[in-house]
Amino acid sequence: MNRKLCIWVMVVLLVYGVPVSLAQEMRSNKGAVKKVPSKLSEEQKAIHLLDRITFGSRPGDVDRVMKMGWEKFLEQQFHPESIDDKAIEERLKSIESIHLSNSELAKFYPPPQVVRKALKEQGIEMPQQPDAGQVNADQVRRRREVAKSLADMGYRQPQQVVRELQQARILRAVYSERQLREVMTDFWFNHFNVFIQKGADRILTTSYERDVIRPGVFGKFEDLLLATAESPAMLFYLDNFQSVSPNMPERQMRGRALGRLRANRQMPNDTPPNTVAQQRRPRGINENYAREIMELHTLGVDGGYTQKDVQEVARCFTGWTIRNPRGAAEFVFNRFAHDDGEKVVLGHKIPAGGGKKDGETVIRILASHPSTAKFISKKLARKFVSDEPPQALIDSMARTYTKTGGDIREVLRTMFKSREFWAPESYRAKIKTPFEMTVSALRALEAETNGGPAFHQWMAKMGEGLYLAQPPTGYPDSAEHWVNTGALLERMNFGMALSANRIPGTRVNLQSVVSGIDTAKPAQVVDQLVDRLLNGQLSEKTRATIDKSLQEQMASKSDGRLDNADLIRIVGLILGSPEFQRQ
Repeated sequence: MNRKLCIWVMVVLLVYGVPVSLAQEMRSNKGAVKKVPSKLSEEQKAIHLLDRITFGSRPGDVDRVMKMGWEKFLEQQFHPESIDDKAIEERLKSIESIHLSNSELAKFYPPPQVVRKALKEQGIEMPQQPDAGQVNADQVRRRREVAKSLADMGYRQPQQVVRELQQARILRAVYSERQLREVMTDFWFNHFNVFIQKGADRILTTSYERDVIRPGVFGKFEDLLLATAESPAMLFYLDNFQSVSPNMPERQMRGRALGRLRANRQMPNDTPPNTVAQQRRPRGINENYAREIMELHTLGVDGGYTQKDVQEVARCFTGWTIRNPRGAAEFVFNRFAHDDGEKVVLGHKIPAGGGKKDGETVIRILASHPSTAKFISKKLARKFVSDEPPQALIDSMARTYTKTGGDIREVLRTMFKSREFWAPESYRAKIKTPFEMTVSALRALEAETNGGPAFHQWMAKMGEGLYLAQPPTGYPDSAEHWVNTGALLERMNFGMALSANRIPGTRVNLQSVVSGIDTAKPAQVVDQLVDRLLNGQLSEKTRATIDKSLQEQMASKSDGRLDNADLIRIVGLILGSPEFQRQ
C-alpha cells in the first residue's frame, strides 16, 4: 500500500474509529451494526443461508437461491457429487503436489536437512523463512535462485508442498460450486487439526486432507474418526506412532528404535533430534492421542472421562504406527508393540488379546457416547448458528446423531431446518474468521486470484494461516478471538490492498463493479457497492462515515466525478466495515 493510501487509512481510523467501535459492538453483540429483524424475509433467508454454507455470496447468488428455493439449494449442496465443478478442477490441475501420493511427495520434495545438505554441497545457503507478511524482494529473488538450483538437482523445495496446499484450499473456497463441502472440509480439518510444519506432516498433510477429511465430511462420524486415527499425519502429529507397550520384546524394541532414528534423521521435528542413545531408549506408552481423541475429537473436556480412561485408551492404541514414515508412510498395526492386556474404557471391558480391535472398539465406544453426540452437535451449531447456540437446538441435533448412528449429513439437516437456525437472532450473528473474510471479499467482487502466498499472507497476518494452527485445538470459532483492534486494523488494510490491486496474483476490476452508474452521483455509486458487497445491509453510522469521507474528497474535484482512487477508498471502507465482518 502506498504512503498516501496508508495516511488516508490512518486518518479514517483516528477520526471515525471503525475498528475500535467494531470491537466494542462485536463484544457486546449490540448496536446499530446488527439490527435484528422481527422476521426474516425471503431475501434475508437466502442471504442467511449463503452466509453460513458458502464462503460468501457472489453477484446473482441471492436471486438464484430465492428462485430455486433454499431447501432445494441446501439439498444440492448436501450432494456435491451432483454439482458440476469442472472449472475449479481445471484450475487445480497445474498444482502438481496436491495430486501426489506420500511416496511421490517424499521423493520429489525431500525434507529440509536433505535439501540443505544438497545445497551446501553446491555452495548455496537456504534462505530463512520470513515472519508472516514480511516477504521482501530480496527474499523472493533468493527463493527463486534456490528453487532453480533444486530443480537442476531434481529436487523441489519441501515448503512448496505447504504453499500449494494453502493455494488449493483458497482456490476451492473462492471458485468451487460445492461450497458446503468446502466449508465442512474447513470445519473438520480444524476439528481434527494437525500442524503442517511439524516434521513429516509437511508431506503427510496433503493426503490427510485429500484422502481422509474431504471424503468424510458428510458421512458417519465413526468412519471419519477411525480414518483420522489411522492417518499417518495424525499418528505423527500426536506422537502415537511412537507409543509402544512397556512389555514390547527387546528385539522388536531395538529394531523400532533404529527405525525411529532413521525417520528422525529424514523427517525431524522443529526441535533438534535426540542423541542415538536417547533414541534407543524404550519410549513406552504415549498418552497424547488418547487425551486429545477424548477431549477434542469426541467427548469434550467435560465428557465424563478420567485420567484412568486416558491411560486405558492409550494402551488400546499402542502399536498403531507408520510404516516407512519417510516414504509411502502407510498405517500399520505392530502387534509386538501392542499392550495386549485387558482394558476398561468408560466402564466398557475390553478383553485381552484383541490386538488392533482394541483401538477400533475404543473408536466405537467414543463415537456412540452421548457426550460425543452433544459435543459434536454443539460445535456444529456454534459454527453455523451462533457462538452461544440454544440448548434446545443442541439437544435436537444430538438426538438425530444418536438415532442415525452419527450421520453427519442428517445432523446438519436437523440444524439447517430448525427454528433456531432461522431465528432472527441468528441472522448475521457470526463473525467471519480471517479465511472467511478474505475469501468472501474475493467472491463478492468477482476477483481473479491465483491463491498464492501473497494472498495467503494476509490471512496469516490476521492470525489464521492455513494449516498453521500449532495446538490440536485448531483455530477458535468465536467472535471473542477474532475481534480486537489490531486484527480489525489488518482487515481494513486488507480491504484497501485488495481494492487497490496491491496483492500480487489477485486482480479486482472496480470499474466493472460500478458499470452503468453515473460517477457524478456518489450516492448511487455507494448504493451499488453496498448492494454488491453487503447485500444492501449498511448501518447509518457506517454510511455516515463513508458519506463524510466522500464529501471531503469531492470538495476538491472540479468535475464532480468519482475516480478510481475514490472507488478504492469506498470499497476499502466497506470491506473493513463492521457489517462486512458479520455473516
